[in-house]
Amino acid sequence: MSLQLPEEISQDSWMGGIRHKFMLQGHEAWIVEPPEPLAEKLYIHVPEWPDAFPERNGVKELLALGYYMIHIHVRNTFANEDSLQRMKMLYDFVQTLGFASRGALIGMSLGGLFSFRYAARYPETVACIYADAPVCDLYYRNLQGRKDPEEISRAHGFGDQTEKLKDSPLSPVNNLLPLVQAKIPLLMILGLNDTVVHAEINGLLLAQRYKEAGGNVELMVRNNWGHHPHGLDQPLGKIVRFILKHTMNKAL
Repeated sequence: MSLQLPEEISQDSWMGGIRHKFMLQGHEAWIVEPPEPLAEKLYIHVPEWPDAFPERNGVKELLALGYYMIHIHVRNTFANEDSLQRMKMLYDFVQTLGFASRGALIGMSLGGLFSFRYAARYPETVACIYADAPVCDLYYRNLQGRKDPEEISRAHGFGDQTEKLKDSPLSPVNNLLPLVQAKIPLLMILGLNDTVVHAEINGLLLAQRYKEAGGNVELMVRNNWGHHPHGLDQPLGKIVRFILKHTMNKAL
């Protein structure tokens, strides 16, 4: 297949596919074209850390199975309104290429914040979410002493008033109903020794509230696991099967 891209920057070989880098309305984006694309043009969207752990998070296997992988640059936006618009812009673009109407989101660490925020805003575009050690609260407190609340506050237009992020109705832990109503299934992998994104106030809290609201969530908790590495030694058994099940069903 020859992709019709607006302003292609480069091509290279990546995880067995062809990675096309291009500019989309001023923002760098990727589409990784699988060696043998499925007729349904199924895809995965990785909003943050797109080149991290592709051999563990299912990306490599899904490309081999015929899925596309898409990404648009959102670094340092902390899932603010502009970043959600960029993600939707990429979605709208791939729709012009005939991609499936719903894709799978893979959210690792801060990528979880993007995934949940985007899905709450545009649930009709999302088939499922695999979240790994995800940030689920805008008032993100990194236990290693970084200044994330201040950075997130500035990205969302609050300056240094980090208190405005506390208990925000836009935080994923407080804004699950759109996902539940859209019947978006979640797969979450968490480490209880994670000192970067504390599971108890992020992934575990979100999973508890999701279940209480009637949502479908599969939870894998690892007692002696930290933040890295994301994914699994053998992602085919759990991650890939989860995405296959829910994208195949919703693409038909």
